[in-house]
Amino acid sequence: MSVDAKSSPDFLEQAPGPDGEVLTLRRAQGGFEILANDRVVQSSNVSRCEVELVNLGLVPLRDRHDNTILLAGLGMGRTLAALLQSPRVLRVDVVEHAGAIIDWNRGPLSVLHKEPPLGDTRVHVHQKTLADFLRDMRYQAIPGLTLEGGGYLGLLMDLDAGPLGLSRSDNARHYTDEGLAELEEALRPGGVLTLWSGQREPELLSRLHSRFQNIAEIAVPVDAPGASGLDYIYRARRRATPGARPRAQA
Repeated sequence: MSVDAKSSPDFLEQAPGPDGEVLTLRRAQGGFEILANDRVVQSSNVSRCEVELVNLGLVPLRDRHDNTILLAGLGMGRTLAALLQSPRVLRVDVVEHAGAIIDWNRGPLSVLHKEPPLGDTRVHVHQKTLADFLRDMRYQAIPGLTLEGGGYLGLLMDLDAGPLGLSRSDNARHYTDEGLAELEEALRPGGVLTLWSGQREPELLSRLHSRFQNIAEIAVPVDAPGASGLDYIYRARRRATPGARPRAQA
């Protein structure tokens, strides 16, 4: 950000990002914007399909009251806040790579919510990449994390706008066959994977069909700058362990 922009009354804070970028928080249109190297990447005044992502992700788990959720990506806390509206959600582990995003959600961005999401006792924040978190989970190297059934009941991907809308290039791995296998491993049998995209993803849909069950592709109307008018939510369930009794599923 230039010196003049940094000294403007809209400027709030600036911090280095995890990939060498410069992150800036500023006021904008009665809300906030987050910029990465002068490019707006988050705006509190622009909503995509965060609430629908949560609602559709929880529908298959509606009969449970012990839902454990892994949320990949914090953003401005909108998806997390929607998750916490459900009393059926017992625990949420939030994985966020950028320390500044976490700090800003605890500070200035908390005013966007009636109750600051990161203040909820059900929430556990992990400052690391999703790949690192999944690796640490595999080796049981996350202190205090014990999950019934060996995995989460729900995994919500809010990192990117799909495989073609990556927030960072390294995230591409999560949409490959190998990456989907890692996401599957983080779920208990019957657990639900939900992610969104700014466009249809036929290749991703095919990969989901080859690994998961109960696949759904849902179009959601959106009104956001640069959007095509529709976002797409993809939902899939981990298959039951071979030989397991049906009631052992999520």
